[in-house]
Amino acid sequence: MEYKIISGDGHIDLAWLPPDLFVSNAPAKWKDQVPQVVETAEGGRWYAEGKNLAALALGAASGLANRALPQRGRSKHIDRMYDSGFYEGGPHPTTPPLRIKDQEIDGIDAEVMYGILGISRLIENQELLRWVLAAYNDWAADFCKTNPERLIALACIPNDAPEHAAAELRRAAKLGLKGADFAVATAVQPIWHRDWDPLWAAAHECHMPISFHTVGYPVRVVSDEHMAKAYEIQRRATSIALFQVAGAEFLVNIVFSGALERYPGMQFVLGECGVGWIPYILARMDEEYADQFSHLGFSMRPSDYWRRQGYTTFQHESIVADVIHLVGEDNVLWGSDYPHPDGVWPDSLKVIQEDLGRLDEQVRRKVICENAGKLYGLIT
Repeated sequence: MEYKIISGDGHIDLAWLPPDLFVSNAPAKWKDQVPQVVETAEGGRWYAEGKNLAALALGAASGLANRALPQRGRSKHIDRMYDSGFYEGGPHPTTPPLRIKDQEIDGIDAEVMYGILGISRLIENQELLRWVLAAYNDWAADFCKTNPERLIALACIPNDAPEHAAAELRRAAKLGLKGADFAVATAVQPIWHRDWDPLWAAAHECHMPISFHTVGYPVRVVSDEHMAKAYEIQRRATSIALFQVAGAEFLVNIVFSGALERYPGMQFVLGECGVGWIPYILARMDEEYADQFSHLGFSMRPSDYWRRQGYTTFQHESIVADVIHLVGEDNVLWGSDYPHPDGVWPDSLKVIQEDLGRLDEQVRRKVICENAGKLYGLIT
């Protein structure tokens, strides 16, 4: 297939999955514990371990587990999605012909799809969670087989122990999945810990890029209920505005862990973490390494590991063309964020032109097509 535009960041959220996906395959001991849709007075809701997952989730994650459709008028983009027919005719993200149709409406040839983000925060039983993630990966692999040239799902791997994460990554590679998402923000150990070396080794050996997708910046939560209610708009605005900046911690952690030195074939992606802040962090890491951390014994500057092994995705960012020479034209992936309400579907072509239209044609093609295509094996 000839590719012109590949979205490096799309999604398959829990809200869109088949309601019986987990319960129909669950062992008897977990039939009533796995994620499943329960009919309530407000309609169908995803439950697990007897709890409403949407009610447990915080911030952006709450919408990813909520089967209720968003209200018109909440945002201009949600209204645009309604007008474009997204909420009609069944669950578009998990119905292959509808998802492909939405790609065509958007002018997209293929997309990389992140999975059930944030669920590791919502299920307490870690053994149960590992089973849920494996069941999702099995389903995702089968989903992609319906159109492997256009549907590229990332595995969801556990973050409770390095050996579990590495084993599921290797299994996902055998399933045919092209990469994996790792819930870095809630991992049992920070990713600079050497305990994670088995995971990085598996990524290196299996040629499976590891994504650290942001689930939001840890904005301060106030305990005063009256204050929280009175200032909810300000808290939400702060959280949304800082959503991508959480990736700065992921980037610095993985570089100073030394993992990129030890496993030069490992590649990582800062999922939906944006671009504009990266030059400052790269310069800051180089400066501090030279000043006080050179005893770590790296063979390159911290920023050189980024350029060799790191990537980031963005959807709509007006300054990308201004800073891409500082970030690296080979290290940036554009993505639509479909089907999230803060994404850019069905206006991707317009957004690409606005943000990247003044870039050299060859550089623009790297960002909107070749970088993702090469990273995930669509382009050789």
